[in-house]
Amino acid sequence: MHNLFVMSVDALFTDNLPDVEKLPGFSQVLSRAAIYENVYCVYPTLTYVCHATIMSGCWPGRHGVPHNQILDPAIEDRNWYWDYASLKAPTVFDWAKRAGLSTASTGWPVTAGSAAIDCNVPEVWTVDPEAQEPGEKQDEELDKIYARGCSPMGYELFRRHRGLLANNHTPELDEFDTACNEDILREMRPNVMFTHQAHLDHARHAHGVLAPEVQDALRAHDGWLCRCIQAMKDAGTYDDTVFVILGDHGHLRIDYKLSPNVLLAKAGLLDVDENGRVSGWRAYMQSSGVSGQLFVRDAGALDAAEAALRPLVEQDLIQDVFTHDEVLEKFHTDGAFALMVEAAPNYGIGGDCTGELVTPAGSADYKYAVSTHGHLPYRGDKPPFVIAGPGIEPGRFTGARLVDEAPTMMAAAGIPFDASELEGEDLHAAGSRAVRLPDVW
Repeated sequence: MHNLFVMSVDALFTDNLPDVEKLPGFSQVLSRAAIYENVYCVYPTLTYVCHATIMSGCWPGRHGVPHNQILDPAIEDRNWYWDYASLKAPTVFDWAKRAGLSTASTGWPVTAGSAAIDCNVPEVWTVDPEAQEPGEKQDEELDKIYARGCSPMGYELFRRHRGLLANNHTPELDEFDTACNEDILREMRPNVMFTHQAHLDHARHAHGVLAPEVQDALRAHDGWLCRCIQAMKDAGTYDDTVFVILGDHGHLRIDYKLSPNVLLAKAGLLDVDENGRVSGWRAYMQSSGVSGQLFVRDAGALDAAEAALRPLVEQDLIQDVFTHDEVLEKFHTDGAFALMVEAAPNYGIGGDCTGELVTPAGSADYKYAVSTHGHLPYRGDKPPFVIAGPGIEPGRFTGARLVDEAPTMMAAAGIPFDASELEGEDLHAAGSRAVRLPDVW
Protein backbone atom coordinates (compact mmCIF):
# COMPACT_ATOMS: atom_id res chain seq x y z
CA MET A 1 0.00 0.00 0.00
CA HIS A 2 1.23 3.51 -0.86
CA ASN A 3 0.27 7.03 0.15
CA LEU A 4 -2.01 8.92 -2.22
CA PHE A 5 -1.75 12.67 -2.93
CA VAL A 6 -4.34 14.21 -5.28
CA MET A 7 -4.13 17.81 -6.51
CA SER A 8 -7.00 19.18 -8.56
CA VAL A 9 -6.13 22.28 -10.59
CA ASP A 10 -9.55 23.63 -11.49
CA ALA A 11 -9.92 24.16 -15.28
CA LEU A 12 -6.57 22.58 -16.17
CA PHE A 13 -6.67 21.56 -19.84
CA THR A 14 -4.78 18.73 -21.49
CA ASP A 15 -3.32 21.37 -23.81
CA ASN A 16 -1.74 23.08 -20.78
CA LEU A 17 0.59 20.14 -20.09
CA PRO A 18 3.21 21.17 -22.67
CA ASP A 19 3.15 24.63 -21.05
CA VAL A 20 3.97 23.28 -17.58
CA GLU A 21 6.01 20.14 -18.24
CA LYS A 22 9.33 21.90 -17.56
CA LEU A 23 8.21 23.95 -14.56
CA PRO A 24 9.89 22.82 -11.31
CA GLY A 25 6.90 21.19 -9.67
CA PHE A 26 4.93 19.80 -12.59
CA SER A 27 8.09 18.35 -14.16
CA GLN A 28 8.73 16.15 -11.11
CA VAL A 29 5.39 14.42 -11.72
CA LEU A 30 4.92 14.62 -15.50
CA SER A 31 8.37 13.21 -16.27
CA ARG A 32 7.41 9.84 -14.76
CA ALA A 33 3.66 9.79 -15.19
CA ALA A 34 0.92 7.96 -17.01
CA ILE A 35 -0.95 10.83 -18.67
CA TYR A 36 -4.57 10.34 -19.70
CA GLU A 37 -5.49 13.07 -22.15
CA ASN A 38 -8.84 14.73 -22.86
CA VAL A 39 -10.84 13.01 -20.14
CA TYR A 40 -14.57 12.71 -20.87
CA CYS A 41 -16.46 14.77 -18.30
CA VAL A 42 -20.00 14.98 -16.86
CA TYR A 43 -23.02 17.13 -17.72
CA PRO A 44 -23.08 19.89 -16.74
CA THR A 45 -19.32 20.43 -16.51
CA LEU A 46 -19.52 22.29 -13.21
CA THR A 47 -16.85 22.09 -10.50
CA TYR A 48 -18.92 20.46 -7.77
CA VAL A 49 -20.53 17.93 -10.10
CA CYS A 50 -17.06 17.05 -11.42
CA HIS A 51 -15.36 16.76 -8.04
CA ALA A 52 -18.15 14.60 -6.61
CA THR A 53 -17.60 12.31 -9.62
CA ILE A 54 -13.80 12.34 -9.25
CA MET A 55 -13.86 11.28 -5.59
CA SER A 56 -16.72 8.76 -5.89
CA GLY A 57 -16.12 7.11 -9.27
CA CYS A 58 -19.85 7.50 -9.95
CA TRP A 59 -21.89 9.55 -12.40
CA PRO A 60 -24.01 12.42 -10.99
CA GLY A 61 -27.17 10.31 -11.20
CA ARG A 62 -25.72 8.03 -8.53
CA HIS A 63 -23.62 10.39 -6.38
CA GLY A 64 -26.44 12.94 -6.07
CA VAL A 65 -24.77 16.30 -6.84
CA PRO A 66 -26.36 17.71 -10.04
CA HIS A 67 -25.11 21.31 -9.85
CA ASN A 68 -22.73 23.63 -8.00
CA GLN A 69 -25.58 25.49 -6.32
CA ILE A 70 -28.68 24.34 -4.46
CA LEU A 71 -31.90 25.51 -6.09
CA ASP A 72 -33.40 28.46 -4.20
CA PRO A 73 -34.55 31.23 -6.55
CA ALA A 74 -35.52 33.58 -3.71
CA ILE A 75 -31.84 33.97 -2.70
CA GLU A 76 -30.35 33.56 -6.19
CA ASP A 77 -29.17 30.00 -5.41
CA ARG A 78 -26.41 31.36 -3.15
CA ASN A 79 -25.94 28.16 -1.12
CA TRP A 80 -23.69 25.56 -2.74
CA TYR A 81 -23.44 21.80 -2.35
CA TRP A 82 -20.76 22.21 0.30
CA ASP A 83 -21.83 19.37 2.59
CA TYR A 84 -20.54 15.80 2.36
CA ALA A 85 -24.02 14.67 3.39
CA SER A 86 -25.18 15.64 -0.14
CA LEU A 87 -23.38 12.59 -1.52
CA LYS A 88 -25.29 9.35 -2.02
CA ALA A 89 -22.26 7.23 -2.94
CA PRO A 90 -19.09 6.36 -0.99
CA THR A 91 -15.89 8.17 -1.91
CA VAL A 92 -12.16 7.49 -1.80
CA PHE A 93 -12.23 8.90 1.74
CA ASP A 94 -14.82 6.32 2.84
CA TRP A 95 -12.92 3.43 1.27
CA ALA A 96 -9.68 4.64 2.89
CA LYS A 97 -11.26 4.91 6.34
CA ARG A 98 -12.75 1.43 6.02
CA ALA A 99 -9.18 0.22 5.41
CA GLY A 100 -7.96 1.99 8.56
CA LEU A 101 -6.03 4.70 6.69
CA SER A 102 -5.58 8.33 7.71
CA THR A 103 -7.19 10.97 5.49
CA ALA A 104 -6.90 14.71 4.87
CA SER A 105 -8.37 17.27 2.50
CA THR A 106 -8.14 21.00 1.82
CA GLY A 107 -10.40 23.03 -0.43
CA TRP A 108 -12.07 19.95 -1.92
CA PRO A 109 -15.71 20.56 -2.91
CA VAL A 110 -18.59 18.71 -1.25
CA THR A 111 -16.62 17.65 1.83
CA ALA A 112 -17.87 19.94 4.64
CA GLY A 113 -18.76 18.00 7.76
CA SER A 114 -17.31 14.70 6.55
CA ALA A 115 -16.67 12.11 9.25
CA ALA A 116 -14.44 10.18 6.82
CA ILE A 117 -11.77 12.92 6.63
CA ASP A 118 -9.52 13.13 9.69
CA CYS A 119 -8.09 16.55 8.88
CA ASN A 120 -10.59 18.46 6.78
CA VAL A 121 -10.48 22.10 5.67
CA PRO A 122 -13.32 22.13 3.10
CA GLU A 123 -14.12 24.65 0.40
CA VAL A 124 -16.70 26.96 1.99
CA TRP A 125 -17.32 30.69 1.96
CA THR A 126 -19.70 33.39 3.13
CA VAL A 127 -22.98 33.97 1.30
CA ASP A 128 -24.17 36.83 3.51
CA PRO A 129 -23.81 39.99 1.36
CA GLU A 130 -22.92 41.98 4.49
CA ALA A 131 -19.94 39.70 5.15
CA GLN A 132 -18.31 39.93 1.73
CA GLU A 133 -15.83 42.67 2.62
CA PRO A 134 -12.94 42.20 5.10
CA GLY A 135 -13.83 43.25 8.62
CA GLU A 136 -15.39 42.05 11.85
CA LYS A 137 -18.57 40.78 10.16
CA GLN A 138 -16.59 38.67 7.68
CA ASP A 139 -14.32 37.32 10.44
CA GLU A 140 -17.35 36.18 12.45
CA GLU A 141 -18.99 34.57 9.43
CA LEU A 142 -15.81 32.79 8.34
CA ASP A 143 -15.25 31.44 11.83
CA LYS A 144 -18.81 30.13 11.93
CA ILE A 145 -18.75 28.35 8.57
CA TYR A 146 -15.28 26.83 9.07
CA ALA A 147 -16.17 25.70 12.60
CA ARG A 148 -19.18 23.88 11.14
CA GLY A 149 -17.45 22.40 8.09
CA CYS A 150 -13.96 21.51 9.35
CA SER A 151 -12.85 18.53 11.36
CA PRO A 152 -11.31 19.47 14.74
CA MET A 153 -7.78 19.24 13.28
CA GLY A 154 -8.89 21.20 10.24
CA TYR A 155 -10.42 23.96 12.34
CA GLU A 156 -7.13 24.27 14.23
CA LEU A 157 -5.37 24.79 10.89
CA PHE A 158 -7.99 27.33 9.84
CA ARG A 159 -7.30 29.36 12.96
CA ARG A 160 -3.54 29.01 12.45
CA HIS A 161 -3.62 30.35 8.88
CA ARG A 162 -6.79 32.46 8.77
CA GLY A 163 -4.69 35.61 8.32
CA LEU A 164 -4.13 34.47 4.71
CA LEU A 165 -7.87 34.69 4.04
CA ALA A 166 -8.08 38.38 3.23
CA ASN A 167 -11.13 37.38 1.17
CA ASN A 168 -12.76 34.23 -0.13
CA HIS A 169 -11.19 34.48 -3.57
CA THR A 170 -8.16 33.12 -5.33
CA PRO A 171 -5.21 33.30 -5.18
CA GLU A 172 -5.52 34.01 -1.44
CA LEU A 173 -7.72 30.94 -0.92
CA ASP A 174 -5.20 28.70 -2.70
CA GLU A 175 -2.38 30.23 -0.66
CA PHE A 176 -4.33 29.45 2.52
CA ASP A 177 -4.93 25.84 1.43
CA THR A 178 -1.25 25.41 0.53
CA ALA A 179 -0.15 26.62 3.95
CA CYS A 180 -2.53 24.06 5.47
CA ASN A 181 -1.20 21.39 3.10
CA GLU A 182 2.38 21.98 4.21
CA ASP A 183 1.45 21.53 7.87
CA ILE A 184 -0.68 18.45 7.19
CA LEU A 185 1.97 16.73 5.06
CA ARG A 186 4.80 17.41 7.54
CA GLU A 187 2.94 16.89 10.82
CA MET A 188 0.21 14.35 10.04
CA ARG A 189 1.72 12.47 7.06
CA PRO A 190 -1.72 11.19 5.92
CA ASN A 191 -2.14 8.07 3.84
CA VAL A 192 -4.65 9.87 1.59
CA MET A 193 -4.73 13.60 0.86
CA PHE A 194 -6.83 15.60 -1.60
CA THR A 195 -6.47 19.31 -2.35
CA HIS A 196 -8.31 21.57 -4.80
CA GLN A 197 -7.01 24.85 -6.22
CA ALA A 198 -9.10 27.30 -8.27
CA HIS A 199 -6.85 30.20 -9.32
CA LEU A 200 -6.58 28.98 -12.93
CA ASP A 201 -10.36 28.65 -13.23
CA HIS A 202 -10.87 32.19 -11.93
CA ALA A 203 -8.26 33.54 -14.33
CA ARG A 204 -10.12 32.02 -17.27
CA HIS A 205 -13.50 33.29 -16.04
CA ALA A 206 -12.23 36.83 -15.55
CA HIS A 207 -9.88 37.22 -18.51
CA GLY A 208 -10.64 34.58 -21.14
CA VAL A 209 -9.93 30.96 -22.06
CA LEU A 210 -6.36 31.64 -23.25
CA ALA A 211 -5.63 35.06 -21.75
CA PRO A 212 -2.04 35.92 -20.65
CA GLU A 213 -3.23 35.66 -17.04
CA VAL A 214 -3.71 31.92 -17.61
CA GLN A 215 0.06 31.39 -17.86
CA ASP A 216 0.58 33.45 -14.71
CA ALA A 217 -1.92 31.21 -12.93
CA LEU A 218 -0.19 28.04 -14.13
CA ARG A 219 3.11 29.27 -12.71
CA ALA A 220 1.39 30.06 -9.41
CA HIS A 221 -0.04 26.53 -9.26
CA ASP A 222 3.43 25.14 -9.94
CA GLY A 223 4.74 27.06 -6.96
CA TRP A 224 2.04 25.61 -4.70
CA LEU A 225 2.79 22.12 -6.01
CA CYS A 226 6.50 22.63 -5.29
CA ARG A 227 5.71 23.49 -1.68
CA CYS A 228 3.61 20.34 -1.26
CA ILE A 229 6.35 18.18 -2.79
CA GLN A 230 8.95 19.71 -0.50
CA ALA A 231 6.74 19.07 2.53
CA MET A 232 6.50 15.39 1.55
CA LYS A 233 10.26 15.19 1.09
CA ASP A 234 10.75 16.76 4.53
CA ALA A 235 8.36 14.20 6.02
CA GLY A 236 10.08 11.29 4.24
CA THR A 237 6.90 10.24 2.41
CA TYR A 238 7.70 11.46 -1.12
CA ASP A 239 9.14 8.23 -2.54
CA ASP A 240 6.21 6.11 -1.37
CA THR A 241 3.47 8.42 -2.67
CA VAL A 242 1.21 8.00 -5.68
CA PHE A 243 0.81 11.49 -7.17
CA VAL A 244 -2.31 12.53 -9.06
CA ILE A 245 -2.67 15.88 -10.81
CA LEU A 246 -5.94 16.43 -12.62
CA GLY A 247 -8.29 18.97 -14.11
CA ASP A 248 -12.04 18.86 -13.78
CA HIS A 249 -13.53 20.55 -16.85
CA GLY A 250 -12.89 22.76 -19.86
CA HIS A 251 -14.02 26.31 -20.68
CA LEU A 252 -15.71 28.02 -23.61
CA ARG A 253 -15.50 31.63 -24.75
CA ILE A 254 -18.60 33.66 -23.86
CA ASP A 255 -19.54 36.92 -25.57
CA TYR A 256 -23.22 37.20 -24.61
CA LYS A 257 -25.45 36.38 -21.65
CA LEU A 258 -28.85 34.89 -22.48
CA SER A 259 -31.49 35.25 -19.74
CA PRO A 260 -34.39 32.81 -20.33
CA ASN A 261 -36.03 33.79 -17.03
CA VAL A 262 -36.90 37.14 -18.61
CA LEU A 263 -39.24 35.27 -20.96
CA LEU A 264 -40.61 33.12 -18.13
CA ALA A 265 -41.38 36.26 -16.12
CA LYS A 266 -43.14 37.88 -19.08
CA ALA A 267 -45.23 34.72 -19.43
CA GLY A 268 -46.32 35.01 -15.80
CA LEU A 269 -44.42 31.91 -14.72
CA LEU A 270 -42.29 33.65 -12.10
CA ASP A 271 -42.87 36.71 -9.95
CA VAL A 272 -40.22 39.38 -9.44
CA ASP A 273 -40.22 42.12 -6.79
CA GLU A 274 -39.12 45.73 -7.24
CA ASN A 275 -35.49 44.72 -6.62
CA GLY A 276 -35.48 42.08 -9.36
CA ARG A 277 -35.62 39.17 -6.91
CA VAL A 278 -37.83 36.13 -7.36
CA SER A 279 -40.78 36.19 -4.94
CA GLY A 280 -42.62 33.21 -6.42
CA TRP A 281 -42.37 30.87 -9.39
CA ARG A 282 -44.08 28.15 -11.42
CA ALA A 283 -41.10 27.76 -13.78
CA TYR A 284 -37.49 28.82 -13.27
CA MET A 285 -34.28 28.33 -15.25
CA GLN A 286 -31.27 27.73 -13.01
CA SER A 287 -28.11 28.76 -14.80
CA SER A 288 -25.46 26.07 -15.17
CA GLY A 289 -23.04 28.22 -17.15
CA VAL A 290 -23.35 27.34 -20.83
CA SER A 291 -26.37 25.18 -19.98
CA GLY A 292 -29.46 25.65 -17.84
CA GLN A 293 -31.78 23.43 -15.83
CA LEU A 294 -35.50 24.19 -16.05
CA PHE A 295 -37.57 23.53 -12.92
CA VAL A 296 -41.37 23.54 -12.96
CA ARG A 297 -44.12 23.18 -10.37
CA ASP A 298 -46.45 21.06 -12.52
CA ALA A 299 -47.10 19.74 -16.03
CA GLY A 300 -49.09 22.82 -16.98
CA ALA A 301 -46.15 25.04 -16.10
CA LEU A 302 -43.88 22.88 -18.26
CA ASP A 303 -46.11 23.34 -21.31
CA ALA A 304 -46.27 27.09 -20.73
CA ALA A 305 -42.50 27.32 -20.16
CA GLU A 306 -41.72 25.42 -23.35
CA ALA A 307 -43.97 27.79 -25.27
CA ALA A 308 -42.32 30.83 -23.70
CA LEU A 309 -38.80 29.55 -24.48
CA ARG A 310 -39.53 28.30 -27.99
CA PRO A 311 -38.34 31.54 -29.67
CA LEU A 312 -34.85 30.94 -28.26
CA VAL A 313 -34.70 27.60 -30.08
CA GLU A 314 -36.20 29.04 -33.26
CA GLN A 315 -33.61 31.85 -33.24
CA ASP A 316 -30.74 29.38 -32.63
CA LEU A 317 -29.85 30.96 -29.29
CA ILE A 318 -30.39 27.57 -27.65
CA GLN A 319 -28.85 24.72 -29.64
CA ASP A 320 -30.01 21.68 -27.64
CA VAL A 321 -33.00 20.81 -25.46
CA PHE A 322 -32.96 17.57 -23.44
CA THR A 323 -35.77 16.11 -21.38
CA HIS A 324 -35.00 14.87 -17.88
CA ASP A 325 -35.05 11.27 -19.11
CA GLU A 326 -32.72 12.08 -22.01
CA VAL A 327 -30.23 13.71 -19.62
CA LEU A 328 -30.35 10.66 -17.38
CA GLU A 329 -29.92 8.23 -20.27
CA LYS A 330 -27.27 10.12 -22.26
CA PHE A 331 -25.25 11.75 -19.47
CA HIS A 332 -26.22 9.84 -16.27
CA THR A 333 -27.29 13.05 -14.51
CA ASP A 334 -30.42 13.12 -12.36
CA GLY A 335 -32.27 15.84 -10.50
CA ALA A 336 -35.64 17.54 -10.05
CA PHE A 337 -35.29 19.51 -13.30
CA ALA A 338 -37.72 18.92 -16.17
CA LEU A 339 -35.41 19.98 -19.02
CA MET A 340 -31.81 20.96 -19.68
CA VAL A 341 -30.90 23.43 -22.40
CA GLU A 342 -27.52 24.15 -24.01
CA ALA A 343 -26.75 27.65 -25.25
CA ALA A 344 -25.42 28.35 -28.73
CA PRO A 345 -21.69 29.00 -29.24
CA ASN A 346 -20.43 32.16 -27.50
CA TYR A 347 -23.53 32.36 -25.26
CA GLY A 348 -23.90 31.68 -21.56
CA ILE A 349 -27.13 31.20 -19.61
CA GLY A 350 -27.80 33.90 -17.01
CA GLY A 351 -30.25 33.98 -14.14
CA ASP A 352 -31.61 37.51 -14.62
CA CYS A 353 -35.39 37.77 -14.45
CA THR A 354 -35.71 41.39 -15.61
CA GLY A 355 -34.05 43.56 -18.23
CA GLU A 356 -32.85 42.62 -21.68
CA LEU A 357 -32.97 39.06 -22.96
CA VAL A 358 -29.44 39.25 -24.42
CA THR A 359 -26.64 41.33 -22.88
CA PRO A 360 -22.83 41.36 -23.12
CA ALA A 361 -20.92 38.85 -21.01
CA GLY A 362 -19.25 40.20 -17.88
CA SER A 363 -17.45 39.07 -14.73
CA ALA A 364 -20.15 39.57 -12.09
CA ASP A 365 -20.98 35.85 -12.04
CA TYR A 366 -18.85 32.86 -13.09
CA LYS A 367 -21.79 31.36 -14.99
CA TYR A 368 -21.78 34.01 -17.71
CA ALA A 369 -18.26 35.46 -17.48
CA VAL A 370 -16.14 35.96 -20.62
CA SER A 371 -15.11 32.31 -20.29
CA THR A 372 -17.13 29.64 -18.54
CA HIS A 373 -18.11 25.97 -18.37
CA GLY A 374 -21.20 23.94 -17.47
CA HIS A 375 -21.40 22.78 -21.07
CA LEU A 376 -21.87 19.42 -22.76
CA PRO A 377 -18.97 17.07 -21.99
CA TYR A 378 -17.89 16.75 -25.60
CA ARG A 379 -17.59 20.51 -26.25
CA GLY A 380 -14.38 22.51 -25.94
CA ASP A 381 -11.13 21.65 -24.16
CA LYS A 382 -10.96 18.68 -21.82
CA PRO A 383 -8.99 17.95 -18.64
CA PRO A 384 -6.06 15.58 -18.11
CA PHE A 385 -5.61 12.87 -15.49
CA VAL A 386 -1.95 12.48 -14.52
CA ILE A 387 -0.78 9.70 -12.19
CA ALA A 388 2.78 8.90 -11.12
CA GLY A 389 4.54 6.94 -8.43
CA PRO A 390 5.39 3.38 -7.37
CA GLY A 391 4.32 0.82 -9.95
CA ILE A 392 3.03 3.38 -12.50
CA GLU A 393 4.31 2.83 -16.04
CA PRO A 394 4.80 6.19 -17.82
CA GLY A 395 3.04 6.83 -21.10
CA ARG A 396 0.30 8.75 -22.87
CA PHE A 397 -3.24 7.43 -23.09
CA THR A 398 -6.70 8.37 -24.27
CA GLY A 399 -10.19 7.01 -23.58
CA ALA A 400 -10.47 7.92 -19.88
CA ARG A 401 -13.64 9.23 -18.23
CA LEU A 402 -13.98 11.23 -15.04
CA VAL A 403 -15.63 8.24 -13.32
CA ASP A 404 -12.51 6.14 -13.99
CA GLU A 405 -10.24 8.32 -11.87
CA ALA A 406 -11.28 7.12 -8.38
CA PRO A 407 -10.86 3.39 -9.08
CA THR A 408 -7.58 4.01 -10.90
CA MET A 409 -6.03 6.02 -8.08
CA MET A 410 -7.28 3.64 -5.37
CA ALA A 411 -5.96 0.60 -7.22
CA ALA A 412 -2.58 2.30 -7.68
CA ALA A 413 -2.34 3.16 -3.97
CA GLY A 414 -3.60 -0.26 -2.86
CA ILE A 415 -6.79 1.02 -1.22
CA PRO A 416 -9.37 -1.81 -1.22
CA PHE A 417 -12.81 -0.99 -2.67
CA ASP A 418 -15.90 -2.76 -3.96
CA ALA A 419 -15.93 -2.21 -7.73
CA SER A 420 -19.68 -2.90 -7.86
CA GLU A 421 -20.31 0.36 -5.95
CA LEU A 422 -18.42 2.42 -8.55
CA GLU A 423 -19.36 3.14 -12.15
CA GLY A 424 -15.82 3.72 -13.39
CA GLU A 425 -12.98 1.26 -14.02
CA ASP A 426 -9.29 0.96 -13.19
CA LEU A 427 -7.56 2.35 -16.26
CA HIS A 428 -4.45 0.28 -15.50
CA ALA A 429 -6.32 -3.02 -15.46
CA ALA A 430 -6.08 -5.44 -18.35
CA GLY A 431 -8.78 -4.80 -20.92
CA SER A 432 -9.57 -1.25 -19.73
CA ARG A 433 -10.91 1.37 -22.12
CA ALA A 434 -7.60 3.30 -22.07
CA VAL A 435 -5.69 3.35 -25.38
CA ARG A 436 -1.95 4.02 -25.42
CA LEU A 437 -0.72 6.89 -27.60
CA PRO A 438 2.74 7.58 -29.09
CA ASP A 439 5.10 9.06 -26.47
CA VAL A 440 5.22 12.52 -28.04
CA TRP A 441 3.10 15.63 -27.62
